[in-house]
Amino acid sequence: MIRWAFGELARFLFIVVTLAFFLPTSQGSRRLTAGDDMNVGEIPTTRHDRKTLKSFNFNPFSRTLIAIAQVVGDGLLLTILSYLSLNLVTYARDDTVNVYSFVYIVCTIGTIIVLVAISASSGVYDVYESSRLEILRATIKCAAIAMLMLTTILFIFKVSDNVSRLWLATWSFTSSIALCGFRLFTGSAAQRLRQRGRLTKNVAILGASEAGQQLAARFSEECSGTRLVGIFDERQSRFPKSGFGARVQQLTVLYELLCTGRIDEVVIAIPPHASHRILELSRRFHPFPVSLRVLAPDGYENFRVLDSRRYGDIGTFRVMDKPLDEVATLVKRIEDVVIAAICLLITLPLLLAIAVAIKLDSPGPALFRQKRLGANNLPFDLLKFRSMYVEQTDPLGHQLTEAGDPRITGVGRFLRRTSLDELPQLINVLKGEMSLVGPRPHALAASAAGVAYARAISDYPIRHRVKPGITGWAQVNGWRGETKTIEQIRRRVEHDLYYVENWSLSFDLLILGRTAFAVLSRANAI
Repeated sequence: MIRWAFGELARFLFIVVTLAFFLPTSQGSRRLTAGDDMNVGEIPTTRHDRKTLKSFNFNPFSRTLIAIAQVVGDGLLLTILSYLSLNLVTYARDDTVNVYSFVYIVCTIGTIIVLVAISASSGVYDVYESSRLEILRATIKCAAIAMLMLTTILFIFKVSDNVSRLWLATWSFTSSIALCGFRLFTGSAAQRLRQRGRLTKNVAILGASEAGQQLAARFSEECSGTRLVGIFDERQSRFPKSGFGARVQQLTVLYELLCTGRIDEVVIAIPPHASHRILELSRRFHPFPVSLRVLAPDGYENFRVLDSRRYGDIGTFRVMDKPLDEVATLVKRIEDVVIAAICLLITLPLLLAIAVAIKLDSPGPALFRQKRLGANNLPFDLLKFRSMYVEQTDPLGHQLTEAGDPRITGVGRFLRRTSLDELPQLINVLKGEMSLVGPRPHALAASAAGVAYARAISDYPIRHRVKPGITGWAQVNGWRGETKTIEQIRRRVEHDLYYVENWSLSFDLLILGRTAFAVLSRANAI
């Protein structure tokens, strides 16, 4: 009975994906006149012939089809793995399991629905916009939430005794791995289609002014994965070819293309000072499901607008957000205290042994304190095991440590090579001055090519919006050790800023796991 039910469910999902690929995904079959039954703005009603619309030659692939394929693929994977996991349970017990087929079918279907809903709202299916790392993290998170919800529901309705725990554990584990593999496959397929120009975001520029034509030239030269549909304007004087060779079309052609659902984004290329004109044009696109962009005012190109808010009649843009909200700050602090305390207890004998070795190797204290910049740009005393001769230490970090540095003692060379000199920073973590994971703190006088880091990299101070860490995203990606050039510190800062903007508990755990391998490899260690 259960084999037949799972077979029918898989067959149904296969039919759905087949229909999804062969049914039309646009509204082109519907003969709409641009502007019909619309109350917002004055949209022209001129209809162009099919020859004009076909001249745009849109690609058959769409992100909608990719998303549908992923949704149905998720359903097929979970169904197949649920069935295989149940068969594994039956085989492991070497007898016929008392299987409540209805319960397993409902669990499978319900989990698929919840997973798809959570994944869709989290942007997991948008392989076009998100990076692979972000998609994998979101996939694991969504799968965990769906399985936790299933477990909770089974417990609340007191039917958990009717469901095999081995089946649930096996299904959860294999599903997470399979979903991540499926995401990597679809991401790679989408990437190949974009590189071949077969999967693109269709962008239209409204306004054949000088700014519009410059923007069109940039699209043609630089924007991979983006297809410029054309430039559109309502002024007759601008209908000849634009400066980069594309014909300027009438605005009514754009409206008809919008009705077919083939335009993904419209850029209003009108100078920002013409705000009333921009507002008037933007209202004309309210009925259409497209992204709308406007040109940034001069001097605002480097700002990233997160949202907008009005205070009375004054409008504001939010261009920077808190890296961690209150809940995230609390979670990260708990993570730091728990893991740091456990590590200190486990390594306490090792810490004592290292301290004795340092004292026997050279005169002076076992610990070395150096001023470093921490969160909120405030200095703190960073603790390390002393690895240099006392008279040659550099409290402010004027001289960068290099490979074969004569200031390093015999024991210190071993400590640096194995990164054991960093262990006392667990105390900094417990004191709240540092975190286990974060941008590495630098000495106050540190520089690259004779230029202070903050002067060399304009975004460098953003690193100080979070607590510095014992390890970080830059370190596990190979950017550790000496920094002789500005390019080296620039790449470090890039990785640090990525961490600041994308923090999550799972991201921290990933970095901690990779740190162990980075330490064992001793890459770039001094």
